[in-house]
Amino acid sequence: MLEIWFSIGYILLLVLLLFAYFLWRTGGLLPAILALVVGIPLWFWWEYARPTWTTGIVSGTEVRRTDPDAGGNTRDIQYVYMRNQADAGVELENEDSGWWFKLNSERVFNDAQTAESRNTQVTVLWNRWRSQLFSWHPNIIAFGEAGAWPLWSWRTLTFYLLSILLWFGYFFGFVWLRNRFGRL
Repeated sequence: MLEIWFSIGYILLLVLLLFAYFLWRTGGLLPAILALVVGIPLWFWWEYARPTWTTGIVSGTEVRRTDPDAGGNTRDIQYVYMRNQADAGVELENEDSGWWFKLNSERVFNDAQTAESRNTQVTVLWNRWRSQLFSWHPNIIAFGEAGAWPLWSWRTLTFYLLSILLWFGYFFGFVWLRNRFGRL
């Protein structure tokens, strides 16, 4: 249960809060408030986009048609249901994602159906949040054999390398701002 609080996302949030405190104590209130106003939404976006993975057994697949929108258009959404290694249910969407350069949702769905019929363990790389309130589901980015280490995927490596640049720029920028304008 405690391992969720040691996630890299929560550690980064703690670092953001400590950084704002540091700016407040050494550079004044304005840089600290600006760091929080910029940093908290940036952290939410980063946490939403961050890839996560789980290993388990595919317990079902389903295609659901959405209700018509204002223009009368509907679309089909592919769902993959899993039981992870802790025997918790995981419900994932499978749709193409330009952000992740994923244009193979049909192949991924076929792999999920094959894993379901064979009752084999798989590792799934996914992003986004799960929200019962808004009916949000995580989106599958990649599908692989059990035990595959998705950290070495080009998508994951690119995300974390760009994240290092993003957060380094954030911290460096606010330290520069504090040094440039002094106590405000």
